[in-house]
Amino acid sequence: MANRRFQVYDGDGELVATFPEWETAHSWAHRRATEPAARNPVQIEDRVERRTWTIDMEQCRVTVWRRRVEYGYCGRTDAHPAPDARRPAYLS
Repeated sequence: MANRRFQVYDGDGELVATFPEWETAHSWAHRRATEPAARNPVQIEDRVERRTWTIDMEQCRVTVWRRRVEYGYCGRTDAHPAPDARRPAYLS
């Protein structure tokens, strides 16, 4: 896939073309978006740089794939005393 890095999909998710260069994929996708048979929006995926360009007749938008990562750390149990778990609980 490295030599066919940029994958172009119609709006229904069908793969319609692949290209090795961004500029070629981008110009081809804009032309595709104006064709009567095309299902918009047309999308270009770059799975190496984790980006998707969404193209319709009026605009071109890029989405950068991100994943929110949260880390939690545990220290030694004797470093921080645990809260008193024997506090009374009240039900209403």
